[in-house]
Amino acid sequence: MYVSHQFLKVLLLLIYPILLSVSVHFGNRNEFGVILLVAFVLPLYFYFLSDILFLFRNRFYLFLLYGIFLRVVVIGSPAVWSDDIYRYLFDAKLFLNGISPYHHTPRELFEFGNTLNLGLDFLFLKMNSPDYYSVYPLLLQIFYSFGTLLGSIFGNSLVGIQILFVVVESINLALIRKLYPHSENKSYWLYFGNPIVIIEGVSQMHPEVLVVTGFLFLFILRSNWFRLFSFFILTQLKLNLFLFVFGFRGDRRFWIRLGLVLIVSLLIWKLTVFSDLLLQGSSGIGLFFHSFRFAGILEPFFYFILSIFEAEYLSGVISFSILGFVLVYLFKEKYFYRLTMMNSFLVLYSLFLLFSPVIHPWYWIPWILFMVEKKNAKMILSSVIFLAFLSYGIYAHYEFVYIHWLVSILVLGLYGKKQINYLRKTT
Repeated sequence: MYVSHQFLKVLLLLIYPILLSVSVHFGNRNEFGVILLVAFVLPLYFYFLSDILFLFRNRFYLFLLYGIFLRVVVIGSPAVWSDDIYRYLFDAKLFLNGISPYHHTPRELFEFGNTLNLGLDFLFLKMNSPDYYSVYPLLLQIFYSFGTLLGSIFGNSLVGIQILFVVVESINLALIRKLYPHSENKSYWLYFGNPIVIIEGVSQMHPEVLVVTGFLFLFILRSNWFRLFSFFILTQLKLNLFLFVFGFRGDRRFWIRLGLVLIVSLLIWKLTVFSDLLLQGSSGIGLFFHSFRFAGILEPFFYFILSIFEAEYLSGVISFSILGFVLVYLFKEKYFYRLTMMNSFLVLYSLFLLFSPVIHPWYWIPWILFMVEKKNAKMILSSVIFLAFLSYGIYAHYEFVYIHWLVSILVLGLYGKKQINYLRKTT
């Protein structure tokens, strides 16, 4: 009986990568039934598998290899859940051919004839943003260009980029072990076996796993100069990562150095992505603030109120403005000085996710890193996985945005209430 029981547990560990592989090869974000199946099954496996990780005992290298294996099995998968990769590839091929991806939209480039003989027709037809200006910073252009060159060896750009992401993730897993050398496998599992990280990061090739690498170096390195350099790299990956400046602490000299880092980083953004502020505001990153809404948590409140006055296009601006006031107030009250850097970053990113009008599933990846080693985190992370994949239902039925919003408020609200009560008891 004991042998059969052990065999069943090993079998479950083997079924999980099969489920991941099936989800990324045969998934369909336009089929609501498929979305529901993935949204329920993957969080359940993630939740219950954490209870049988004792099979690895103290052999961490086997657990590490299993985490890497979960990522290897999704290599070669198509972009069935997100089509962002086609814009990354389009920009990368322009970049490799000495054409700036920031000055014209893909449609304009085709009309000008600047993309002849570059083989971009397929990417143009598959991408979701042919009329938008590129919003991806220079460092990401370099990364995806390198992945494209690697993919030329295999005859498939997607495979090259996915292999590159597996390498990055292998580094991430090793660094998480270094950051928390005495943790149990259950804590590591929160990131190692998380289907959002595996599917959205490796399979669908979103750059948030690079953000995780930057944060890990920031937490592990002790020198202020190395930490500042890590923060500089982070701000060159995503624009919203500038908000983590509120989580730093130091003397006057440190803040002067940090200010210089911010100036240099912003200058690079101005010379590349924001080379034309007007165009970016109207047909680029500016759309994020008013017309591009996806799975927001608090922003819909402002949207519904403003719609009464036919000013709903301002909902993103107002939501982010309130976020700004909250951050300034907390910083002025030295709230973040009472927390560790990891907890400061968790609070900062949680606030961003609360007020952002757009929360794609892959936005949760850095948040998952911040939750590693948090007590009783398995339940909330399983709920987040469910909500993240359920949000794809918006592609199948746009009206589903209201149901998803209510479910998100209910699930995250209950967790938030418990956390507030817990903090009250401990202060």
